[in-house]
Amino acid sequence: MQVLFAAVKGVLAVGVAMLFIGDAKAQVPIEDESGTITMTGTVEEIEVPERLITVIGLGGNTIAAVISPDVKDIKEIKLKETVTIQFTQEVATALRQSDEAPQTKEEGLVNEEEAGMDMNAPTVAEQDWVESTPSGGESDLTTIEVTDTISAINRQQRLVTFAGTGGKTRTIYIAPGVPGFDGLEVGDEVVLEVTRAVVVNITLKRA
Repeated sequence: MQVLFAAVKGVLAVGVAMLFIGDAKAQVPIEDESGTITMTGTVEEIEVPERLITVIGLGGNTIAAVISPDVKDIKEIKLKETVTIQFTQEVATALRQSDEAPQTKEEGLVNEEEAGMDMNAPTVAEQDWVESTPSGGESDLTTIEVTDTISAINRQQRLVTFAGTGGKTRTIYIAPGVPGFDGLEVGDEVVLEVTRAVVVNITLKRA
């Protein structure tokens, strides 16, 4: 886990400041010298055994991340409390249209065992993006699949945004060289293979 975290941090340093599409309502995270992004928001979900956390910032910007082993005392974190997190950006390393057959890992995507899975995303009105673990993936949950319909694209910064319930949004950076990005359009239903964001520091905002 620690080895993977170090590798992920190195990969993400290039695009770390490019998380959210410009929006009058959106909070713009701040990049610091350590190559992480800082954001203040509300804890929507936390799974202590799995070390997973979901934080919603201003404008509904949503970060779903794994908490680094270096972060201690996560049992003290409560739902709906305000926290400031420092995290590495989540990055899509592969993508496909959801009606396409999954490709092999040699082609950069999931393997053939997943071809029979129902990867159709629900409508935005029904629920948020769908997350799943790729077949044959690591059990540490650092790599996931995210399935949903694209609500916005920033081609210059290589970002796709998904819209969720209650005004939530989730924006994912598409790594350079990932095939298929240039052909994406708003309204496309896609499956992204994503390296999770990693929270490296959490500060509680208690009085």
